[in-house]
Amino acid sequence: MQFTKHAELQRALADAAPEIVLSPSSLLPATPLPAAEIADENLNIVRHKDSGCIQFVFPTQTAPMLLAPMHPAAGRMEWIKQAALRVSERMTQRMAETIEAHNKPEALLSLRHGWRQPATAAELAASRGRKVLLLVHGVFSSIEGAFDDLAEDGTMQQLLARYDNQVFGYDHWTIAKTPQQNALDLLSHLPADAGWEVDIVCHSRGGLVVRSLLSTVPHAQDAVLAAVAAQRAGRIASVGKVFFVAAANQGSPLASPQEIQHFLNVAAMLASFSGGMALDLVIGLARMAVSLGFELPSVEALASGSALIAQLGHGDSLLASASTYYARADFDFGHSMLEKAGTLINRMLLQVDNDVVVPYDGVLLPEAQVAEASMLSFGTPQQKQSEVWHTEFFKQPALRRFLVERGA
Repeated sequence: MQFTKHAELQRALADAAPEIVLSPSSLLPATPLPAAEIADENLNIVRHKDSGCIQFVFPTQTAPMLLAPMHPAAGRMEWIKQAALRVSERMTQRMAETIEAHNKPEALLSLRHGWRQPATAAELAASRGRKVLLLVHGVFSSIEGAFDDLAEDGTMQQLLARYDNQVFGYDHWTIAKTPQQNALDLLSHLPADAGWEVDIVCHSRGGLVVRSLLSTVPHAQDAVLAAVAAQRAGRIASVGKVFFVAAANQGSPLASPQEIQHFLNVAAMLASFSGGMALDLVIGLARMAVSLGFELPSVEALASGSALIAQLGHGDSLLASASTYYARADFDFGHSMLEKAGTLINRMLLQVDNDVVVPYDGVLLPEAQVAEASMLSFGTPQQKQSEVWHTEFFKQPALRRFLVERGA
């Protein structure tokens, strides 16, 4: 894991090379960065010297954050300035796509061959009219990063056997495109007469991609969603079971423009220690945020109360409540591994029960009435836990059993 994260960091710094005004420097004390030192910078990338946690300081946007421990018991923390950037050129869509393409190409993967093999035309032709399982990952992630823990305990082999090898995953871009654009692009990979009878497992922002894929929002509200509904005809014949795992069905307050700096540091913290998030993509989004003034359509769609979430909440859908399943977590930051790892934020940012990114109740579809057998909860508001957070769900044997036993 450390090697992978080092490679992701180096790839991000190579992408940002024209913007770097200061290369790695000595340890920084737990105090604000001096004004003279940050005069030519508007994005600082720092790394905790012990844990390797990557964080950002945005000195020209807000007052510098204290480089301080999350909890007094954690002791004094010191940070290495990995690079200081002057992001002056306005980032274009092509530049955003280049950042994502370095991490992964967009592709519909045939998971019978592992985590990276695109489905061939012959395989897609053979899937016509078949029962298939589709996996959809979340923000900053990939099919491999999000779901590779399904290989544990033989879970993926069970799923491949159950669906007669008709298991596919959609690798897609999450900072260069909106969820509804992802849904439209996914359909473009299917034959026009695919006629899939599809079950779906999705994680995080993937929930909004899936809901966009299955929505029937009126044309006047969103042209892309209308195009999705038109393209879906013939390609998806029916929808069976859908599993929303830590899904942002009602968004996250952290994705709002006024909170995006905190969102980026939360994401950088998670990406520093989890294969489920790519650190180079988080750093790329930080550069985009500075360049574009913190107004990013791909992230704003994830915010609580976004236009996309409002439209999905009022429109019809192919989702059937009796065949919809959820997994969520109520996470206690105190005394957890994340607290000990180090971060620039010094408080829990969400004021409601959450898994660090998504509110506990926000995993549910609006006004959902959920049977006990359709819900898997790690912790409750009455009894939180500190082992399962947003990127750790598929590592849990209980989640893998939940998928198999509920018929994914």
